[in-house]
Amino acid sequence: MEYVVAIDGGGTKTVAVLVDISGTIIASATTGATNPNVVEPNELKNRFNQLLEQLNDQAPEAMMKVESLYAGMSGVGHYQTRLKMEQLLQVIVPTNMKVQVEPDSMNALYSGTYGQPGIVQIAGTGSICYGINAEGEEHRVGGWGYLFGDEGSGYDIGRRGIMAVLKSEDGRAEPTILTDLLLSYFQVTNGRNLIEKIYHAKQPKEKVSPLSKIIFQAYKRNDLVAEQIIHDVVEEICHALVTVYRRLFNEEQVQAVLCGGVFTDREVLPSLIQKQLEDRYPITTSLPKMPPIGGSVIKALSQQQLNLDNKIIDQLIQSFNNKSQ
Repeated sequence: MEYVVAIDGGGTKTVAVLVDISGTIIASATTGATNPNVVEPNELKNRFNQLLEQLNDQAPEAMMKVESLYAGMSGVGHYQTRLKMEQLLQVIVPTNMKVQVEPDSMNALYSGTYGQPGIVQIAGTGSICYGINAEGEEHRVGGWGYLFGDEGSGYDIGRRGIMAVLKSEDGRAEPTILTDLLLSYFQVTNGRNLIEKIYHAKQPKEKVSPLSKIIFQAYKRNDLVAEQIIHDVVEEICHALVTVYRRLFNEEQVQAVLCGGVFTDREVLPSLIQKQLEDRYPITTSLPKMPPIGGSVIKALSQQQLNLDNKIIDQLIQSFNNKSQ
């Protein structure tokens, strides 16, 4: 039996799995952030060693038969950074093991397209839209961070909600039930105290991103201000998807994977985005049936030049479902 190791390296958490070529998860491991832009090389090396040691402790015989390792990581958009990460990993794995590193957007894409060309819109705390076509040409939109971008992210939606409340308190905008919802959430009585809660937080961004769920609640209660926020966010996301489509594809039907926390409520953004796109562009949206690490597994298995048929995909989905229970 052949085995591969797949890694989903994030800015907060990193996940690794050991998988056989049938799509069965043999072992899994987690560690902290592995974004090379924020973690020093020595610490990166330590964390990857931790991951591999955890996998080896769970399945030593299988680890001896691993032929390739694929890591989809945040912070490796630049080719030179990817090359440095590959070199770092190659030092700590057996010399006969193939190593490949690519941006983590590939993980999210393949978690929904299973290795086929397409587009992925990632929208969690941050956001980015990425696509790849049959010729291997790539394009991305966004991903510029919360100061200058991240349109459609949880942070963006939460920030819009806070701004709406503050404008309403000033008298610059109409009343909104978001005022009561957000003041109650922060256990304060006015906008000034709300802002102080956020500015005094160690990581203000992490205070703002979860507020997207409250904006969704207000939207479902037919609040006009929340409806406008959601409308604007849908416009931003659709614009990103269409921009990538026009750059890479030529009128063919394309799957767009919606990946990230803001798409958890299917009745809001996923439904509205599909309605906005249908009858105008040949783009079909979908939500992934496996986590991003699953896309990394797909890429790792494809490195072995395997025919990734439905049986393998179904087994992989089932393995992740069993693991989450």
